[in-house]
Parts: sequence; C-alpha cells; structure tokens
Amino acid sequence: MVKLNPNGTRFVTLPNGYHLWTQTQGQGHIHLMTLHGGPGGTNEVFENFAPKLAPYGIRVTRYDQLGSFFSDQPDFADPTNQKRFLNIDYYVDEVENVRQQLGIDHFYLLG
Repeated sequence: MVKLNPNGTRFVTLPNGYHLWTQTQGQGHIHLMTLHGGPGGTNEVFENFAPKLAPYGIRVTRYDQLGSFFSDQPDFADPTNQKRFLNIDYYVDEVENVRQQLGIDHFYLLG
C-alpha cells in the first residue's frame, strides 16, 4: 500500500527523472483515474469528483500530466522535447508508470 499525505497527495518520479503530482481520495473497490489532457491542462477540472462519487464507493486518483500545473515543466519549445514527449506512446507510458507507482491494479480511466 502506498503511503500518501493526509490529503492523498504524492509526487511520483518517472523513469525519465521528471516528477508528477498525484492525489488519491475516497475509499471503495471501484477506482477511477482521471486525465485532464496535456500538456497545459490541470487536474482541477476533476476536483469535485471524489466528494461527489464517495457515496458510490469510488476512489478517485487525479494527476497533472507532464508539463501541467503542479508537475514538472520540460521546455516544450525544444524540438527534442516535443518529439520525446508530445506523442501518444509517451502518454500511454506515463499513465502506466503512474498506475504502477501508486499500486493501482484495476481502474477506470476518464479523460
């Protein structure tokens, strides 16, 4: 089990060395992970999900994708970073890394 701050916040470190802000709230057997779309968006669009879904036993994990809000901000003006990070394969790997580091086995993905 992952030890979280009292408000459920934790930074995870990706294999590439960048850090992502995450927050897990609620309890229950159903786990929902939310993606805001990035870079540049924020997790705030899903801020009210945990309290609204709590009566249904849904635990909500939200995180800021690389380049967004509380997470690290690589220089996306750099063509090397654009090629490395601004593609579907990168974002799929990012979700997988977050999932693994937070110990989430089964979940629904909303984004």
